[in-house]
Amino acid sequence: MKSAPTPETDMSGADLEGDVQESMVQREAVPPNVPNLLRVSPMETSTATDVETSILDPVVKSNTFCRFVFLNKGILHSHSKLTFSLVSSVDQDEFLAPNVGIHQLISRCALKVGTKTLQEIDGYNFLSAYKSMFVNNEHQKEREQVQSGRTIAHEFFYQNATDNDGGAICDTSAQGYGLSNGIEYTSASLEGTKLVAEAEPQLLTPQWSEIRNRPVFQIALSELFPMLKQTQLPLYMMEEQVSVELTFEPVNRQRCQVRGGVAPGGTTYTVDENELKLIADYIYYPQEMMEAYRAANPVITMNHFDYRHSKVSVSSVTDNGQTRIRNLGGAGRIVTKVITGLQPEYNQSDESITNNFCSIPPACPYEFGELPGATTHNGSMTVNIKYNDRFLYPIDVINPARHFHNTAQAEGMVPFVTREEFAAEGVAIDTVGFMNHQQRTGADGNERGIQGRFNWLAYRLNRNERINTRGLEYYYKYEGLGNGAKYTQRSWLELAKITTLAGGYVTTNLL
Repeated sequence: MKSAPTPETDMSGADLEGDVQESMVQREAVPPNVPNLLRVSPMETSTATDVETSILDPVVKSNTFCRFVFLNKGILHSHSKLTFSLVSSVDQDEFLAPNVGIHQLISRCALKVGTKTLQEIDGYNFLSAYKSMFVNNEHQKEREQVQSGRTIAHEFFYQNATDNDGGAICDTSAQGYGLSNGIEYTSASLEGTKLVAEAEPQLLTPQWSEIRNRPVFQIALSELFPMLKQTQLPLYMMEEQVSVELTFEPVNRQRCQVRGGVAPGGTTYTVDENELKLIADYIYYPQEMMEAYRAANPVITMNHFDYRHSKVSVSSVTDNGQTRIRNLGGAGRIVTKVITGLQPEYNQSDESITNNFCSIPPACPYEFGELPGATTHNGSMTVNIKYNDRFLYPIDVINPARHFHNTAQAEGMVPFVTREEFAAEGVAIDTVGFMNHQQRTGADGNERGIQGRFNWLAYRLNRNERINTRGLEYYYKYEGLGNGAKYTQRSWLELAKITTLAGGYVTTNLL
């Protein structure tokens, strides 16, 4: 039987006066060529870091384009920020789309080293509408609303028991849900200095976020360029110029939204060039560590992804109910993911909540309790992807729940949107308004709400194969596209890419 511990030993039997008992995990000796900066072990030198912040002005700027150039020093922090602000030609209630915020201003972004492009995303503002679905509602409401203008969050809507039929039950039973931004729904609002009654309770944007009050919003570099979420650029090891190029949205109506009932007229939205700034954070470790890292890593290889954007027109007249095959490209490349969405070609896009930065399903006019009929059955969308002479799914996908599941599987997490917002099925979204736009609309191209406006689809190509010369073929059939409108189907291929830094110079190639 084990004897009781003495003052010279602890409860585990370790000798307190001698050496500390070794860990059960036996560590192998660290190879001598690994720099101290990467060693997971005690180091003799200080590991204190220093962060230097520089506020850089663009070297080129206009209402359509800007370019920033970094200083080749330190290690670039991936959460360095770019700031933006818009100026409206009129003084009225204007706001950013709550699903994308200030991201809707940027049409294309590119990260370049010398003449080489590390990462470039075309149609960035549309792709950000997809990416924003995976930012949880709490972060959007409490952080992103102030930082970037995104604010897709939800709350139950209760009626006033003294003013509505139903009495006390109105205080305890919600009639539905709607958007939430921390402000109470109101039945009256200010227009100028007048208090105007609303037909439906409204949720208004905070006054500080209105475009006429010149708010300044930020976007992190790692959101513009997803490769920076994995790798921080060692600028001090680069001999070439590192720059960021941004192309702003050319369509004026897609830069901003107006409040419902307010005629936009000839309103123009311009970029405030005085607020275009790059807040760059440079990280410094002790000099000997950084030099040891440079000496021990003459060649650095970074694996990341690039995105290829393409689009095609879809007609609700000629394409409705017809199976179409679209070649997405990708021949000879390793493609890991496909992202697609269908946007309405709505000329009055600034008269809606989400603008054109959305993806809609076929119309769903059927409501719970109705008898099925010629005009009261839900539309459907049938999709599949064929590559290397095989289909991704053995059976074409048509069930909206399966579409949602495939999107969640491709991204590795569930989108933070509701059934009504994703598939336009159900009636839980209330008829209350957001900036005078009714929320429970949106499934048709000319509607203005949030219903069915988050129907982004993604597909994970799980066979880890290089695409043959035929490329990816996207099979799709829309049934129930409404109102005779025209649509644009956009897609992005996520391509594997490798970037090598050797001798201070960068080379980059698609795999």
